[in-house]
Amino acid sequence: MSKLYMFSTTHCSKCPEVKKALSEKDVEVEYIDAEETPELAMKYLVMSVPTIVDDRENAEDKYWGQEQCLAFVNTL
Repeated sequence: MSKLYMFSTTHCSKCPEVKKALSEKDVEVEYIDAEETPELAMKYLVMSVPTIVDDRENAEDKYWGQEQCLAFVNTL
């Protein structure tokens, strides 16, 4: 199933701003704690947080870091 995923951790200081920006958009997002679900983080090769994986059109585009994630969210 195609989805939009946001990987974060509880101690990430940059993640809350990205989550807030996503919550203001009308898109379905699955929020994933990379430490609690390492198998998904490994599947999508998540090396840092915040990371957004856009798997909605099977393209599996990836945005990492606060700046890239916010720039992507602004395109939604």
